[in-house]
Order: sequence, then structure tokens, then C-alpha cells
Amino acid sequence: MGTTWHMEVRNKSREEIIQAAQHLFLLLDFSDVGIKDICTRAGVSRVTFYKCFNSIVELAFEVQINVMSEMIQFIDKHFDAVGTGIQKLEKILNAWLEFVKMYPNHMKYIGFFDHYYRDRNPNPELTERYKVFVHEDRNGMRLSELIRQGMEDGTIRDDLDVKQTAAVIFESTISILQRMTSIGETIKQEHGVQLEDIAKTMFDMVIQYVKKKA
Repeated sequence: MGTTWHMEVRNKSREEIIQAAQHLFLLLDFSDVGIKDICTRAGVSRVTFYKCFNSIVELAFEVQINVMSEMIQFIDKHFDAVGTGIQKLEKILNAWLEFVKMYPNHMKYIGFFDHYYRDRNPNPELTERYKVFVHEDRNGMRLSELIRQGMEDGTIRDDLDVKQTAAVIFESTISILQRMTSIGETIKQEHGVQLEDIAKTMFDMVIQYVKKKA
């Protein structure tokens, strides 16, 4: 029983640290957040922190997994899975845009993490778990599934490479949304256009490219 109790306490502290770190990482610049700040927010000591995590890099991976999971859950909740393949593709892109509008700091953190931490590999187990979540992230978008459905129902071109097309849509979409959340004001000043209009125009270009012509 003693061992079980200690494990429960450790797991509780671990989750509190992750939640505290996520709050601070999303609120502030990552570089401004230290272990002391996280411990103060979580109400734990540095000793407790190091019982749960080997480093702040390891913690950053856990926060990234949390943020990605929340994005997938949001899209699952707000995606209306009714219609043809091309209609569903457009809906899921718009659901992603809605997520970014409501939670811009989530996408900003994903971009920061990809740039600074993705290849630092804190430990093999966590690295493998992160790879699984990246795969689920892409599956959460259902892009390949929707492209195949569109090919079958005649709304999407049947000469496309499904895997390549899904990858292009995924990577180009996440890139523009990350730029919107990280340097959005600069983009607006340079181009004199609204960020949402930029995203919607890009989505329309994607839809027009994959759409089967009558």
C-alpha cells in the first residue's frame, strides 16, 4: 500500500507540474520560463520536480503531447463529418482555423517546440511516445481518409498521390497557422490584409487544386 500511495503522490505531482508548465509556456515566451517558475506555479519543490522529470526539455515534450492532444480533441469535436470528400476536407481545414483562432498560443507553442526541441530526444521512451502522438495528430486531421473518400465519390481528382497530397496539405497548413500565431502582426503590417483571409485563401487554393473538375 505504501508503494501505491507514493506512486499516486508522484503521479499527482507530475501532472501538476505538466499543467503548471503548460500554463506558463503558453502564457510567456518559453525562454522566460525556468524550473523555479514551474515549481512555484505547481506548488512543489525542485526535489519533487527532479523526481518526476530529468530536465525542462523532457517536460517540454510532455507539454507538446498535451497541446497536440487538445488540438486533436478540438478538431474531433468541431468537425462535421457529413458530406462528400471535398466538403469534409474543407470543413476540417476550417475546424483547424477555428482552433487557432480560439487557442493561438497552442499553435505558437507547437511551432516553438518544433524549432527548438523536437530533435533533442530526452529519452528513447518519451521520443517514441512523441512519435506516436505526431502520427495521431496527422490521423486526427483524417486527410488521407478524406482524399480517398473524395476520389471514390468523384469530388476529388483520382490522379493524386494520396500520401503526398495529405502531407502537403498538413505541412503547408500547419506552417501558415504557426506563422499567423507567431508573427501575425508583422504579416498584417507588411501585407495589409487580415490573417484569417490569408488562411482562407490558402485553403481555397488547396480545395481548387484537389477538386475534380466537372
